[in-house]
Amino acid sequence: MKIEFVFDIVYPMSYVAFQKLKQNSNEHTATRVELLPIQIVPAIPEQGLDVLKYLTEKYGSVAANRKLEMTKFAAYSEDIIVNIEHMKRMPNSQLAHQAILALDNTLDQYALTQALFHALFAHGKDIADVRILKDIIEGIGLDGTKVLRSIQHKEIADYQHELTKYVKSLGKHPIPYYIVDGVINDQTFSTQELRQMLLRAS
Repeated sequence: MKIEFVFDIVYPMSYVAFQKLKQNSNEHTATRVELLPIQIVPAIPEQGLDVLKYLTEKYGSVAANRKLEMTKFAAYSEDIIVNIEHMKRMPNSQLAHQAILALDNTLDQYALTQALFHALFAHGKDIADVRILKDIIEGIGLDGTKVLRSIQHKEIADYQHELTKYVKSLGKHPIPYYIVDGVINDQTFSTQELRQMLLRAS
């Protein structure tokens, strides 16, 4: 069984789903799930995207605020620290995703993904800033300079492009979600479904 977890580091619900994955995994089952970080909004300005404005233009002001509150509640239900003010600005996630993809060790990928989520949603760090990204990488005990140097290799950009192309080929679907043996599966966010899937994979 091939399991892939599709997420965007700047989507708070991705943080919630990742935390649930972590809570129901162990060292063995975690390595059975491939992380696929995908940037959903490709055109994010250098200063970041005003999420509240973006959601208001798309859904209206009442619905926009409700979505932020619902996300905050979902995070609270998983014991995740999320500051709603930090959810109102979305940085470009491309560089952070490339840093995850540049790591060969799956558990290092998990550790960096967790650190990036926490830095962004608990502390409002600009993960698009190279200096901040380097500090986050080094904060989990990895060589920040080496990882950032790896990102510059064409292979990482090509790999990221291929992952994005692959995910898009499956059609539009609200992120985050799992791909199980090539088929989108969004039923695994219940604890029971997730545990059963991981058990089958192991």
